[in-house]
Amino acid sequence: MTPQRPAPQDARPDEPQGFRRLVRMAGRPYLVASALARLPQSMLTIGALTYVAAGAADFTTPGAVAAIAGVGVGLGAPIMGAASDRWGQRRVLLVSTVAYVVALAALLVAGAPHFPSTSSGITTGSGITTGSGITGGTVELDLPLAAAALFAGMVVPQIGPMTRVRWIRRLTGPRDHSAVELALGYESTIDEMAYVIGPAAVGIIAAAAGAPIPLVIAAVLVLLAVPAFAFDRSATAAAPLGRDGAGGPAAAPDRIRWGFVMIGIAGMLAIGTVFGSLATTMTVFAEVTGNPGTGGLIYAAIGITSGLGALSVSRWPARWTAEIRWLACAVVAVPAAAVLLLVTEPWQMVLGLLLIGAPVGPVMVTIFSAAGRRTPPARLGFVMTLLSASVTLGTSVGNLLGGTASDASGYQAALGVTVGASVALLVAGFGFLAYARRERATA
Repeated sequence: MTPQRPAPQDARPDEPQGFRRLVRMAGRPYLVASALARLPQSMLTIGALTYVAAGAADFTTPGAVAAIAGVGVGLGAPIMGAASDRWGQRRVLLVSTVAYVVALAALLVAGAPHFPSTSSGITTGSGITTGSGITGGTVELDLPLAAAALFAGMVVPQIGPMTRVRWIRRLTGPRDHSAVELALGYESTIDEMAYVIGPAAVGIIAAAAGAPIPLVIAAVLVLLAVPAFAFDRSATAAAPLGRDGAGGPAAAPDRIRWGFVMIGIAGMLAIGTVFGSLATTMTVFAEVTGNPGTGGLIYAAIGITSGLGALSVSRWPARWTAEIRWLACAVVAVPAAAVLLLVTEPWQMVLGLLLIGAPVGPVMVTIFSAAGRRTPPARLGFVMTLLSASVTLGTSVGNLLGGTASDASGYQAALGVTVGASVALLVAGFGFLAYARRERATA
């Protein structure tokens, strides 16, 4: 007879386990609110790009605006995380909600085409003369537009990292390790879904109702979903703690393990670069293979297996340590990325993306989980947002490098960026292995 796994010591014998326990602990309204509250961030860069592209005379301007917004996220997220550690998530989220709505309004104004003058049929350097003699302006990257994009990125509410903090703070029992892994895997899956659904929604809404409307809807979503997340009872789990960790678990670390955090940042940057380079490359690949407009659908394949892989981590054997999981997944990711260089048809690319997504999701969960065990509860918000911001920055880097390589030498050169990022993920994994061995030796 197969022995059953014992229930966690801090749970009643009749309490549901696995994901049912997480649902009972958090409540379905919380899960819905935390999922919807992520969409405004996933809609930001592509929404800004789509809106500006509708009025720009080139592709450089909208791409630059999207990149600036991504940099803003990278800069603002750790600041927001540190603020939530000090003043609590609720206050920070409510302030960021108002600021984000203001920033989107500023972006809509700054990114609108200007109509500077009237003329007698003469086309100016920045406009197009209409038959009535009114000069229609085009959008250019000026200081107000750049500032609005940067500000929007800096103040977008950081729901993903903050909900991870709540799970880690609540699941502190001696046998809760697998529950934490499951919760973090679930959150990574929701992140993946948000970054597939958000851009897709922007494209559909913009085509149906106009380029500005996705940003308007993002503002409405943030006003509805983020306060619901902020006022949920689980926010008490992320209440500010003393710098000495007073109020946290007795076995919690007394300081941030910066050695691991740096390794984790390197890993997240590599993962973001994989995502960003592939997102850009799929647009070019779809055009080259005679399927324009399907790049987003092809790219969505990576989110399927990445999310499923993230969910599976809680079921992996406990003897597989975090460093071994990271290395094993990276070892799979490198040849999976290299296989993409041989692809010539969309269906082949979909299969390739399904393959490379499978090991990437578990590495993200592993990094978040390992960071949670090496960070004082009072600093979790800062570290989680720092790691999350690293993915965003990596995505911007991947977008830039992938686009540059595609313009210069085609989509296969851009896939070389993906391969390079996968190798960087493997190198960072070896760094974590060395760090973990040294950590155990000095314990």
